[in-house]
Amino acid sequence: MTFTGILFLIIATILTAMFSIVFKIFHRKDIDANQAIFFNYLTAFVLGVLFSLQGGVVVNPLKADWLIDVIILGFIFMAGMVMLSASTRRVGVAISTVCSRASMVIPIIVSYLLIEGSAKPKWLLICLVLVAMTLTIWTDKPEGGHKYTLLDILAPVTVFLMFGASNAYLKVLQHRVTVNDTAAGLSEQVINSEISLVTASVFFVAMLMCIYSFFKKGADGKRSPLLLKNVTGGVVLGFVNYFCTYTLMLSMKTIDSSLLFPVHNIGIVAIGAIVGWLAFNERLRPHQVLGMVLAAVSIAWLCI
Repeated sequence: MTFTGILFLIIATILTAMFSIVFKIFHRKDIDANQAIFFNYLTAFVLGVLFSLQGGVVVNPLKADWLIDVIILGFIFMAGMVMLSASTRRVGVAISTVCSRASMVIPIIVSYLLIEGSAKPKWLLICLVLVAMTLTIWTDKPEGGHKYTLLDILAPVTVFLMFGASNAYLKVLQHRVTVNDTAAGLSEQVINSEISLVTASVFFVAMLMCIYSFFKKGADGKRSPLLLKNVTGGVVLGFVNYFCTYTLMLSMKTIDSSLLFPVHNIGIVAIGAIVGWLAFNERLRPHQVLGMVLAAVSIAWLCI
């Protein structure tokens, strides 16, 4: 663990916490989330390419051994973003944030199984985190007084699976790039540049998969017009998306997954819950509060 790794982790945590908050603002300002997500990925792609050029990248993405990986990861990213938008709209910032962050159990387990030298997971505490997630998302009285439908329940669960899969894939991909480039004798700057190029490629794939948003028709049978607020919202989200992903991958280089993901996620849960309560007046039922407290205690215990 290095000071730089810790700094990158703090930046990634703060920025990642902004995801659900930005989507909540989208809903409040009536911003077309689908169009915003497209411009988000376009912005993140451009930023990734610009940063990769600074280190003198020597890899052609079309010939890189990680091409198939970024295609798969791009799809997971896009699906996760769409589901986070839907979950935030259906069940709120706090619950969506907890579900996306409780997914940290997935990359911890995958890292332990696939990456040599990773610390052994604390299985009992990981189970407690899953219990905490269940308590947090379960309620018979959602916002607005309507009863939860099956889709309302599946939305945060899908967020849990998608975010867990994306973080696990990111960790494995980062590890492979770092190990291969280090073995080839490449400098730290070049390694970071290739990581940025990997990030940009993932966002490019996700962007291509979001083009449908410009042809999708609404309930009235008409396509949503391209508005400046949709573009602006997407650009803001793109900055957040790129830098939180890139800094998280850089922190992965020096911090073990068993420590990185718990610290990363408990910070996001705390920020998301506090902002949801203070800024959006989201009310939590007693058992939901218990679930969030249990999640915080469990994740903190994992760091010991």
